[in-house]
Formats: sequence, C-alpha cells, structure tokens
Amino acid sequence: MGGDVSGRVVALLLTLPSLVCYLMLLDTDTTRYPQKHKQDPESEWSSSSASLPDTRFPLVNETPSEQDYWWDDWREVQRRRKAALRRACNHVTRGRVKSRARLITDRKYLYNLLVDDNHKAIYCYVPKVACTNWKRIMMILSGRSNATDPLTIRSHIPHEEGVLTRLSGVGRVTMLNYKLRTYTKFLLVRHPIERLVSAYRNKLVINSTSATDFKRRFGITILKKYRKGSDQHNASLSGDGVTFPEFVSYLTDREQSSYQSMNEHWSPYLELCHPCTIKYNIIGKYETLEEDAEYILRKIGAPSYLHFPPVLTSHTPSLVSSHLASLSDTLLRRLYEVYKYDFKLFQYDMENNKIAF
Repeated sequence: MGGDVSGRVVALLLTLPSLVCYLMLLDTDTTRYPQKHKQDPESEWSSSSASLPDTRFPLVNETPSEQDYWWDDWREVQRRRKAALRRACNHVTRGRVKSRARLITDRKYLYNLLVDDNHKAIYCYVPKVACTNWKRIMMILSGRSNATDPLTIRSHIPHEEGVLTRLSGVGRVTMLNYKLRTYTKFLLVRHPIERLVSAYRNKLVINSTSATDFKRRFGITILKKYRKGSDQHNASLSGDGVTFPEFVSYLTDREQSSYQSMNEHWSPYLELCHPCTIKYNIIGKYETLEEDAEYILRKIGAPSYLHFPPVLTSHTPSLVSSHLASLSDTLLRRLYEVYKYDFKLFQYDMENNKIAF
C-alpha cells in the first residue's frame, strides 16, 4: 500500500512542471487576446468569407497603432451603411425588387456581377464609379493578367466580353447559390446625379471613340424626339449637341416604360446590383474610394503589392449645380423619381441644389 502511494506522489511531482507551463501559456494567451469578437450585428447580411485582420486587441505593452483605429472606424462605417440600406429596402416598392429566385432564373440580371474564384469575391460593377480600375484589379486577382500595376492594363481590355467571369455565366444553380452565399460581395456607388452628369458628358459631349458610338445609338434618337421647333431641322445627323435637358427628358420617358431598357451607364443601382436582394458584405463609395478600396483588397486577401491606383480629383461635382440649373422644376422632379431609391438606399440627398426633396 505504502509503495502505491509513494508511486502516485512521484508521478504527480513529475507531471507538475508540465502543468505549470500549460497554465502559463494559457494565461499569456488570455492576456494577449482578452476576449473573442462579438458577432457582427450585421452578420445576417454577411457571408462566411474571411474576415478582416483582428487588430482590435493589441499585444501586451503595445500601443494600438493608428491603423488599428482606422480598421475599427471602417467597420463602424460599414455597419452604418448596411443598416441604412436595410432600412431603406423596407420602403422600396415591391415591384422594383427582384426576388432571388428571379435573379437565378433570369441570369441577365446578374450580368454586372463579376467573380474572382481565387479570392472568393464578387464585385458588382457600376459604370462611372471607377469601374475600369476595379475591372483591372479583378483581372489581376482572378489570374487573367500577370500585371502587378493595374494601370499597365490598357483601359479597353477589362471591358471586352469574356475577359472576366460573370456570375450570370455560372452554370449550375447550386454553384451559383453557393457563391452568392459564401463569397465576399462588394459594390461601390456615387452620388446619383454626379454619376449621371459624368455619364452624360463622357458619352454624349466629349469627342472619343466611345462617345461617337453613343451619339449614334442615343444622340440621334434624342435629338429627333426632343429637339423642338425649327431647331429640330438643324439637329446633327451624328448625334452631336444633345443638351442636358434633352438627355433628362429622354431618361424620364424611358423610365416610365422600362428600367431594364436603360443603358448600364445611367441605369439605377437598384437595377444593376439588386442591393435589396443580394446581401453585400461591403458598400464602398466614390467619395471615400481610396480608403474603401484599400480595405476591400485587404479584406479579400489580395496580394500585399496590389493597391488601387491613385485617385484623381474629379471635376464633375463642380458641374452638377449648373447642369441641374438647366432643368425646369418639373423635369428635375421627374429626374429625382428615376433615382429616388438610389438616393435613399445609399444615403444621398439633393441639398444645396435647385430643389430639396
């Protein structure tokens, strides 16, 4: 009996150092990381994709860096943007929101969603919201280009059909559903009227190959229908000279017939990206493009060398007021009706312009 007790004591003494080391390691771990993250209150709008780096709890004797605060601020901005979107979606007319089943059945509605399987990301591109550079980045991320600098990719290439994978081209319904459910989904938006003015100037005012095509496709039609009186006979056969009021008259008439008939350069966000049906993880804005782009790239695990190109100052915001001033009150109100949900969904307004809504 005494031998058995002595044996147990010896065994306990031999295991004691290992137990002490284990407890020390456990204590160190809880000191470094006091608690786990609480579940994101917007998690029902999130996928199970990789989360941002955990910078919320610094190591012992470390002072939180400025970057840590930026991450926290960005998370809070995203939380507010998604919460505002969710609230606004509750007030969108039912007929304007396409069900998930309809999106999957009629794939044309998913045309603007681009897929990067390497990083499990889906990007809904919106023309006139830095989409050329984002498409360049998607080419690099998905392995469609060996470039390390997005600007070395010629601007027309990302827009060519077949260069990038579209969600509309995913074959099996089960795979499409899987990607929609689990991939990190993001889109970027801009003040609706600022985007519209940019599209008008880029496609119907300046002289470029792209603008020449748009003037033929839309300019001639607009001039024939909305150029009044004797000026109608002097309308350009090339589609040059469309005024902003004529363009808005065309848009508001088209809106009453079918949103789907609108060109993607001025189609509402609600129609291009379906933000009340597809639950986006990240909402970026043109006004905060540089920081949003950096955070998006780090979120999806992009290579450390890959960054969004330097953001150039846009002159379009300074032109918005003068373009709106050329519209009658009636035409301005009709224009707002076309984009009213875009305003509400993404927290934009018409203050400081001709009419307050």
